[in-house]
Amino acid sequence: MKLDGVSFAPNVSFRNGERITIGAGSHIGERSILWAGNSTGRIVLGTKCLLAPGVVITASNYGIIRGTPPMDQPKIEKDIVIGDGVWLGAYAVVTAGVTIGAGAIVGAGAVVTKDVPPDAIVGGVPAKIIGTRPDAAEVV
Repeated sequence: MKLDGVSFAPNVSFRNGERITIGAGSHIGERSILWAGNSTGRIVLGTKCLLAPGVVITASNYGIIRGTPPMDQPKIEKDIVIGDGVWLGAYAVVTAGVTIGAGAIVGAGAVVTKDVPPDAIVGGVPAKIIGTRPDAAEVV
């Protein structure tokens, strides 16, 4: 794992940390889980990202083949890339293959299954765009 000025709250879990990169100045909230999958998945967090408590980022998903028990399903691993300055709200989930653009905000409890554009605000299950971050001049 590559670290530079990253802060960690208690009880953070990394699985296959050799394939996880965390940018300088980021914070990983309590009870968050980052799982790079068993073999090929990678997780890349940009600089100054904020992960609230209980965030789950997983670069691996089980298949869904009918008649095959979950534990026998093939695992599908895809990289996750999270841009600079992204804020993931409490208990948000980011699934395999997702890219979240710089400056985006993911609401608490959201499940991100598709790419998120830069500066978008997303929420819900599955996550959908609900707004855009305002410029400093727009904030009253």
